[in-house]
Amino acid sequence: MTALDAYLTARTLAADGCHDSDAVTHADMDAAADLAGARRPAGSDDRHTVRAALDAIGEAR
Repeated sequence: MTALDAYLTARTLAADGCHDSDAVTHADMDAAADLAGARRPAGSDDRHTVRAALDAIGEAR
C-alpha cells in the first residue's frame, strides 16, 4: 500500500462519516479502499498508516 492509497482510503472513510480511527474496522477499511480505487491494506502496518491518515484528516478539519 502506498501513502496515496492510505490517504485515499482515509479520505473515503472521513467522507462517509468515520472520524474515529479506533472505531474503524478492517471491513470498513477494505470497503473504503475499494470505493476509492486504492489497494486494500495488507497488514497491520498498512492499517496503522490508514488510521494515521484518518487522524490527520480529522485534525485538519
